[in-house]
Amino acid sequence: MSANLARLNATIKFQFLYNKNKLLKAENSHLKLQQKDADEQLRCIEAQVGIEYIQAGDDADVENDEGEQIDDGGQQSSTNVKVEKDDQQHASDDALKSKIFKDLVGESFKILLGLQKLDAQHLPGYPMGIGEGTDKWPKDPATGKDLIRFDWRVGKHDDSINTAGLQRVVDRIRLVGPQMGDAMKGILLAILPGQIEKSVQSKYMRMAGEYRKADKKRKRVDEDDDLGDDVEIVDGGLDRAHMNSRVQSKLDAHKRKCRSNECDEKWQDPKYDSAFILNAMSDDEDDPEQHPGEARTFLTMEPEWRSLELSALFAAIDEVKDPRPDQAKLVKQWRRAAEQKTGPPPLARTLATHIHSWMVKTVILEENADWFDSGCVAHSGEAWGEEEPRELVKDRKGKGKAQDSRTAKKVIVCQRNTVNEASMSVLETAQQKLGKILEGIDDVDILFN
Repeated sequence: MSANLARLNATIKFQFLYNKNKLLKAENSHLKLQQKDADEQLRCIEAQVGIEYIQAGDDADVENDEGEQIDDGGQQSSTNVKVEKDDQQHASDDALKSKIFKDLVGESFKILLGLQKLDAQHLPGYPMGIGEGTDKWPKDPATGKDLIRFDWRVGKHDDSINTAGLQRVVDRIRLVGPQMGDAMKGILLAILPGQIEKSVQSKYMRMAGEYRKADKKRKRVDEDDDLGDDVEIVDGGLDRAHMNSRVQSKLDAHKRKCRSNECDEKWQDPKYDSAFILNAMSDDEDDPEQHPGEARTFLTMEPEWRSLELSALFAAIDEVKDPRPDQAKLVKQWRRAAEQKTGPPPLARTLATHIHSWMVKTVILEENADWFDSGCVAHSGEAWGEEEPRELVKDRKGKGKAQDSRTAKKVIVCQRNTVNEASMSVLETAQQKLGKILEGIDDVDILFN
């Protein structure tokens, strides 16, 4: 009896200790959660108040109530350096935003461009076809030095055609600034390295944006309503539609001259009809030598890809007198650029507006055989001893590729059949796997009971 009682007491004691241990563990977990919550609240308060704790080593001397020096292992000095850098950045930003510095930047652009007023209406274009340093390059009448010019249409300050001019603006700021007095000297000293360049680049980007806006408005007023069939963005930012509108009158005059009795019968052969399209005309750029207030002139740039046969055709047409000249277009003036315009022929949406292969130099066409597939060039046809040109077939993204309609239809059908066969294969595989899982069970619902 005593033995049984002893075992009972032992069991009760063990159960009591076991329960006590569980309670202690539970309390310990609860305390840990409370500690974690308190730490989170403390970090939140520190972030709001701006308290920063420095973790010192075991041997570090921590500042006491009497204000002794703290040895923080260099961390305090790092903090001071960061604060100092922030102060320098703020001082540099303030200097860049100061009116006296902004005025210096604007004045440097104005003087180096040779302008009396720095606004979008007076900004000169880039002298295409004229090399910098040549006699024809715009010069300062007072000093005879070359003025700077930018291709505002590029839209990038780091384009190679613009970097030299921007560097001259920076150099002038650094040269002239210290001569303007102590105030400007202090401002230039406060500006961090590389920030003057960024300020000049930002000024250029703003000016370029205003130039393009004004140029677009001016073209909308000056250009004809007939914008042609093709719209393509060309180098320099002028879209193909506006470029076509500029040369439409020239194309119309070419057609009238070719039909006149004075034109050589050779050029009236129907095989040359494909040349009388907008895409074959020379582009008319803004004349960079035009000065404000003068009659508007255009710079005619012959494309580099143009064949000798096409050049001979247009040269012969130019010699013919226009039987019915458009009086409204006679006021416009053109001059031919010394350099040719590089790049591929304009893209075309229809076969009628394609450049044909006889119009392109053989050497250039051999180096760019992909022009046939990209929508730039079409074959000349039987009259020129070539295969007949093929219409472009558009894909979903609107991109064209030269191929006949039967081939395109076959491709589409094959793709559609391939997709359907793939879908059926996946479905059959899924049904087979489901059959193996069920293993003859007819009522699927019993699997979920």
